[in-house]
Amino acid sequence: MERKINALVITASDSVAVAIEPLQAGDVALCKIAGNEQEIRVTQDIPIYHKIALVDIPAGQPVIKYGKSIGCATKPIKTGDHVHTHNVVSIREAIAR
Repeated sequence: MERKINALVITASDSVAVAIEPLQAGDVALCKIAGNEQEIRVTQDIPIYHKIALVDIPAGQPVIKYGKSIGCATKPIKTGDHVHTHNVVSIREAIAR
């Protein structure tokens, strides 16, 4: 049976993938990074088009998407966690302060 890609990684240096279908805790997110398939066990429900951590991201560290920092982790984020406004402050919000 062919495995279906259900998450997208924009650049190989990204620390997050984007779910292209809703994922439930316990599902496997399958994405391609630099042409190689990678599986990530999803630890929390991930709505469609939301981000999944590909690696552990310590609090205070940048979240990388598009090969660029899109924000800063406000608390530790584990591989497979949902990455969104509850655990990341965006760069725009930080600039506006």
